[in-house]
Amino acid sequence: MPPEVSTHLGAEAPLLAGRPEAERQQWARWVLGSHSDQFIPEMAAAVAELDRDDPLHVGVPVANPGPWPDDVVVVACRRGRHCLVVDHHLPCRMVLFDWSGEGLELGTNPHGWEVLSVATECKGQLMEEAWRRLALPPHGHYIGFVDDDVLLSTSAIARLLAVARIHGLPAAQPAVSYSSSLSAEYGWLRQRPGLHLHRVPIVEIMAPFLRRDLLDRAMPFAVGIRSGYGLDRFALPLAAADLGIWRFGAVDLTPMSHVRGVGSLDTRFSNGLLSKEEELLVRMRLMQAMGFPVDEPLWRRLEGAVAA
Repeated sequence: MPPEVSTHLGAEAPLLAGRPEAERQQWARWVLGSHSDQFIPEMAAAVAELDRDDPLHVGVPVANPGPWPDDVVVVACRRGRHCLVVDHHLPCRMVLFDWSGEGLELGTNPHGWEVLSVATECKGQLMEEAWRRLALPPHGHYIGFVDDDVLLSTSAIARLLAVARIHGLPAAQPAVSYSSSLSAEYGWLRQRPGLHLHRVPIVEIMAPFLRRDLLDRAMPFAVGIRSGYGLDRFALPLAAADLGIWRFGAVDLTPMSHVRGVGSLDTRFSNGLLSKEEELLVRMRLMQAMGFPVDEPLWRRLEGAVAA
């Protein structure tokens, strides 16, 4: 491989090795062979079928449901400004991630949380920097990534982590409230009255809570990606399927709202790529890890861009 083309971490670990060819072909179709109007409904139907044999609403009692001391909650902020309402003490590591790289404004960390200040362009880069720089929780623990425009409370996070542990979820997120700017676009994540959680094929990147084993399996495929596009829709569910833990939930007990709309779709990042081009690179990496061919010249161009 030419030196200008990077190799992403984890490329040596094949995905779905030894699985039936029909399963591999189905994931290949979802990852690269279809568009969102096809793969999202098909994935939703697939998890509905899984739910018949392994219903998500069935849980088991666990010791100390809720946050554990080694869990990590990363709260994105600009110089200490965010939308997380602190109405409950969380007995876990809380990290303010200042994405401006300029440091916190005076008085914006009254709770004395850990601070990481690194200039980042969007959520994917923020997650990668946190994954690389923070002492990550042990396996069996969770790390959450909450955007600065997500209106949520710490008591809701405590309930979400309790639900995640009771129901054995490797990935969970707050359900999307009807007032959220995402409500119309992400119907499968919308809060469902009368339920405490429901099964989803995908958790969205704005406030995912990921178990350590899933994070480590998926994140290498998004190395160098600024936007995070492709991590939530493709890398996380495929990595979960590879691990045999594709059991994602939107927690209806803890809905979240957004105070601003999505703004990264048309952004061209410092690597020269649009978010959808970054997503295509993630998809190509996943296809290669499954042993499928990709457009080699295009893949090399995209890899070269993120490596520059």
